[in-house]
Amino acid sequence: MTKRTDLPCSEQALRDLYAALRLKYFRGPAGEPLLPPPEAVRVEWSDRATTSAGLCYPQQRIIRLSTHYHARFPQDVEATLLHEMIHLIVPGHGPEFYRWMERIRALGGRVQRYARERALPKRAVWSYTCLSCRRSYAYSRRLAYGGRRHYCTHCGPVSGRLVERRLEP
Repeated sequence: MTKRTDLPCSEQALRDLYAALRLKYFRGPAGEPLLPPPEAVRVEWSDRATTSAGLCYPQQRIIRLSTHYHARFPQDVEATLLHEMIHLIVPGHGPEFYRWMERIRALGGRVQRYARERALPKRAVWSYTCLSCRRSYAYSRRLAYGGRRHYCTHCGPVSGRLVERRLEP
């Protein structure tokens, strides 16, 4: 496998960071670690994560960080990893998740609920053109019924019929 040069660090460095953050921020009242040990969790880069900065699969004990996002924002690796580590304990982003974020921040950690932006910008795949005014609307997902039940916002439902066209990849 070719070594990627656009990533902020290696997967081994990610695993080492997991180990350090686990001991610093995820300890119980008696000082015991609350997260699984580094050898029990897979921490890796993902080329497939195109919408979010990171993903966590708690049952499988897998944390994946987006290569696309962190190539542009290498300074966010620790914050994203902390966010995903919370998900090993807490599913979703409810009150318990926010309590963990506050706990980590109180100890000096930088963790956020949201990434700065999508890992990759949305790409339009479908175009819908009004037959009356020729206005065009771009969408990343196909409209239901090929857009036949949608209409141009300018021309309205009577004369603003849309024609669907798939854009080139």
